[in-house]
Amino acid sequence: MVVVGDSLGVGTEGSLRAALGGVPVDADSLNGRPSAAGLPVLARMLGPEHDTVVFDLGTNDGNSAVATTAASLAGARELAGDRCLVVATLNRPPLNGVPIDGQNAMIRRFAATTPNVVLVDWNDVAATTPGLLQPDGVHATAGGYALRGLLFADAIAGCLGGGGGGGGGSAPPPDIAASTTDAPASRRRPPPRPVRPRPSLPRRVAAVAVAGLTADDGPLGIAERGGRLVAAAATAVGAIATPRGPEPVLGADG
Repeated sequence: MVVVGDSLGVGTEGSLRAALGGVPVDADSLNGRPSAAGLPVLARMLGPEHDTVVFDLGTNDGNSAVATTAASLAGARELAGDRCLVVATLNRPPLNGVPIDGQNAMIRRFAATTPNVVLVDWNDVAATTPGLLQPDGVHATAGGYALRGLLFADAIAGCLGGGGGGGGGSAPPPDIAASTTDAPASRRRPPPRPVRPRPSLPRRVAAVAVAGLTADDGPLGIAERGGRLVAAAATAVGAIATPRGPEPVLGADG
């Protein structure tokens, strides 16, 4: 798979790799990257061996740049071709009196109405699970990044297991048998992989993971209560970078 992101992607990468085990991941995340700057990166990285695209961008577009982020998501969908596309909602405090709600409403609508898109509703999870965000309201804590990696791994498992589709993964992926012959080489998907069962990550398990990460017996408690994916969070903590300060916000709001 291909992952293109900003500083949130930098912080998430370690736990995502741990949760996915041996699944190959080609990642390019950069602090301060706006969504439009991620499109040429995605175009350069994509190859016929990739079957899933994670486009983890939008935070640096600014709260009122809904059209800009929407155009980037549409561009990512076009570049991804028949591949499953994973996107995420955003967290930001209000900027110039504008909340992040408009951006997130657009992202949720995009995921619900666009074929073969799976949504990671990071905004909803962070709003309902204490301790996931740093004081800036943008970047995650160590436990937040660990959980964020699990959420993306869960979404990716849905893609690999045939769970991609409009409505946040509720519909099956489109039939690509007729389209791959005429598609450009960079957008052709490899033969389908064996279907893998999609692991579940219920909210109560997410809360246990966050609370247990900082406890003395955290890794053991997580492994005991949460299963393989939540245990991967404990493994990932050592690979997560130290908390970062606020990243620059680009665009009209910045």
